[in-house]
Amino acid sequence: MTTEKERILTDAPTGSDTDHLLPIIDFLKAQGNTPATGDQFYYNRDGYGVYGFAQPLDVAALRARFDFPPSIHLTATSVQDTRHFVCITQDSGPQPVRRLSFEEQAP
Repeated sequence: MTTEKERILTDAPTGSDTDHLLPIIDFLKAQGNTPATGDQFYYNRDGYGVYGFAQPLDVAALRARFDFPPSIHLTATSVQDTRHFVCITQDSGPQPVRRLSFEEQAP
């Protein structure tokens, strides 16, 4: 018996940058992976959106379950949507602020 993969769209019909990724998030939550970023995408100062999970992603299960468009890349640790500048990954917690080269360093 062959099971057809669920197709992930390139864009959401709603015009959202993230709604088309909800089946992936729902699948990971159903597998027992706990959201670590408030069950939502957060955006850094560069506009990069991240949906973080507490545990590592089961990328092999994602590949087996979904048919991804060319704009969505699976890495060993994340699902990267290059069209919408968002990703789903294991959350690494707060990161230190990196100063720009022209900002003064505190003494």
